[in-house]
Amino acid sequence: MITSQLPWLKEKETLVCFGDSLTAAVDGYVKILTGRLGAQGHKVIGSGRGGDKTPWALTRLQTAVIDHKPDAVSIFLGTNDSAIGHGKWADEPKVTPETYRYNLMWIIYLCQKEGIKKFSITPPLYRFEGESYAMHGDVMGPYCLAAREAADEMGALFVPADIVFAEEWARHPGHTGLLLTTDGVHLTNKGNQMVADAMLKAWGMDKVV
Repeated sequence: MITSQLPWLKEKETLVCFGDSLTAAVDGYVKILTGRLGAQGHKVIGSGRGGDKTPWALTRLQTAVIDHKPDAVSIFLGTNDSAIGHGKWADEPKVTPETYRYNLMWIIYLCQKEGIKKFSITPPLYRFEGESYAMHGDVMGPYCLAAREAADEMGALFVPADIVFAEEWARHPGHTGLLLTTDGVHLTNKGNQMVADAMLKAWGMDKVV
């Protein structure tokens, strides 16, 4: 993780949060970031789309990210990349961890070509819960590693939210139900707060006032 440029956002900069339904949630982590970063003079734009995975996200990169001319981009994709091709999504083509890594790199590269300089990657959040976990099992691990590799290769900040969630699960041994999600995938208020806190800490923005 790059630390020499922290705090990540400078005075009155614009941040686009690019992701799936976790990013699109009305009362999700983006709302928390908007409150915290807005109080510091920054503009936060939520650009999430339900069901998004990296191949599909690339098709809307221009309008969803580049056209906003942001100073920084937070990329939070991978949950759906890890799930498709399995269970009830078995009819969708799989996105391998390697493909996911390259797609993250392409997202950053295409933004860089348009003059955007600062990027952050958040991986999938450790595991599904409840029935979703029963369906998919521990499929997220290779995608979390791929996200780390993409961040290293592209010089992006990495938000270790997967570790934060894993540590929370470790505090509840034997729990097999819904701990941080409402349905196995979508986050509770606590889950959203944990994501926002992990991002702010990784960005060096958690103590900035």
